[in-house]
Amino acid sequence: MAMTQELLKRYFSSRGYYFPEQTISSFYTALKTKGFVILTGLSGTGKTKLALEFAELLRTPLKNYIFLSVRPDWRDGVLLIGYPLDEKYEVTALLEFILSAKEDYERNRDEAAPFFIILDEMSLARVEYYFADFLSVLESGRDETGYTKEGIKLHSKSNLDVPEEIMLPPNIYIIGTVNVDETMYMFSPKVLDRAFTIELSDVDFASYLDLGYESMNEDDVSFLAGRVREDLSRGGMFVAITKDGELIKRALGYLRESGYIDFIERLNEVLKAHDLHFGYRVLDEISLFFRNAKESQDKGIISFESDDEIVDLAILMKVLPKFHGPRRKLERPLLHVVNLSLEKSIDVTARETESIRRELLSKIIGQDVGRVGGYTLEEVLSNWKEYEQKFRFPHTAKKCLRMLRQLYEVGFASFS
Repeated sequence: MAMTQELLKRYFSSRGYYFPEQTISSFYTALKTKGFVILTGLSGTGKTKLALEFAELLRTPLKNYIFLSVRPDWRDGVLLIGYPLDEKYEVTALLEFILSAKEDYERNRDEAAPFFIILDEMSLARVEYYFADFLSVLESGRDETGYTKEGIKLHSKSNLDVPEEIMLPPNIYIIGTVNVDETMYMFSPKVLDRAFTIELSDVDFASYLDLGYESMNEDDVSFLAGRVREDLSRGGMFVAITKDGELIKRALGYLRESGYIDFIERLNEVLKAHDLHFGYRVLDEISLFFRNAKESQDKGIISFESDDEIVDLAILMKVLPKFHGPRRKLERPLLHVVNLSLEKSIDVTARETESIRRELLSKIIGQDVGRVGGYTLEEVLSNWKEYEQKFRFPHTAKKCLRMLRQLYEVGFASFS
């Protein structure tokens, strides 16, 4: 069947939704790489629809997603996974869903259906409280069969119908949505370490109004769904990361061959001076994200403008979410990251790069950063299309500039 590239973008358009290409591609690759994605940003930008429509694409005769509205009174995981009561176990809808996913994986293995847990407004309660068991288990690694090495403890009785603990199969994907407002709790580093965080805050009314809904008939949708299932199962969470870490080794080697390891090392050295550097896990996940993005792009499922954009988006999702604090803590590291983001590709001379650096940073900082910084940043951000081509990594730069504007306006900034 002849199909155009960027299949997922066509699919969302056919369903009547506009998302920037990089949002769709980041979301898909993050799910494939980690299986746990947090969608944050303005209310009304389509975070929940993005999750639901993607799950709908991969629908099966089984119920392949569960939608849970997080409540402010969630203090632990009892309402999620249930509890023992006398001679029986109080089974929740989520536990039934997980057991169904586990049964499907045991029966079908690589052909198992993907199952999605969608946590709506997940920051209305403290994630590290009600989701603690999942956070710990997800970081235990996976054995040669694909299951998590550690399980979620359910009970310690021998006379109940449900198992004492449950290892999560690799066909479970977790998507959380977060509206940024005064009711949300800040995410802890423990949560951010275990997820890819994608911000949906850019609103492009012109593109939205000009959106032409592409048509996809049932055959087109079935073709795309089959390709996505195969891509997820062959290259993503279904691929067990064995004890020798062979998959990670290959991904790290691929990133090194592509020339990005040196840049990431320089970035980490700059951040180390401010205690904002990252560890091996983040490097591993950036490498896996890069490998998975290239693989899925080659299959025509998603599209990136360049390899630089893939690395740019990975840094945006895995490094910047931990940035939060007062001006004294964040101003210098943010300016350093903006400066590093200006590095141009090899076809731009050193003199041209330095000229761009001086021009843009002087525009941003001015003579007195505390006095005129807010104004000049506003000017740059308001005319971003004019400035973004000056950056090698514009997505990262733009987010840093927004956080700098927060610092100069209110003295404090955070990723969300």
